[in-house]
Amino acid sequence: MCSIEDFYNRCKKHIIKEGFEHEIESVSKQSFEEIWPVDFLHHYIYVVLNTGMKNQAAKKMYKDFLDKGVNSINHEGKRKAIKEAINKYEDWYNTLLEKDTLSQKLEFLEELPWIGESTKYHLARNIGFNVAKPDRHLKRIAEHWGENDVQTFCEKISNLTGDSIAEVDLIIWRYCNLNPNNKFIYEGDSGGASDGDKRI
Repeated sequence: MCSIEDFYNRCKKHIIKEGFEHEIESVSKQSFEEIWPVDFLHHYIYVVLNTGMKNQAAKKMYKDFLDKGVNSINHEGKRKAIKEAINKYEDWYNTLLEKDTLSQKLEFLEELPWIGESTKYHLARNIGFNVAKPDRHLKRIAEHWGENDVQTFCEKISNLTGDSIAEVDLIIWRYCNLNPNNKFIYEGDSGGASDGDKRI
């Protein structure tokens, strides 16, 4: 079996080869200090739409929202949450700014409509915090490498490679998105590229 660092570097090389280097660059440059309130709103909207949906479906829903407005969202709960966000996003953004620690910021994000224990990490990562989302793929792969906690797993790889925790999360997730059977991970096979999973 290859080392955890070799595994990660092979995943990174694979997704770059498949044309996703721009995603790594985007995550590496993202910083909450450079996020404006309206950026926060749109990241929130995308994460809400993405909840329980495949990445590709969420992108279509988000495009429909941009083109047609909030009434294009068929899911009543998500539509209600997004309407509330449109009215309150500046207050939410300012409250987030006032929180002193990452833990406090994550706790606040979890209080927002339609944001839960896992999706708070998705939103936090997308707005520039150095965290990983503990989704089913990351959990399974962390367990494969003997770690029960996704944050600890991604932090370990971050310390080995110099990539941020957010980059590690994105790279492993995108690899799983391209290779839903994870043959490369478990059998040392490069696998085939295919669509799947539920987030950006």
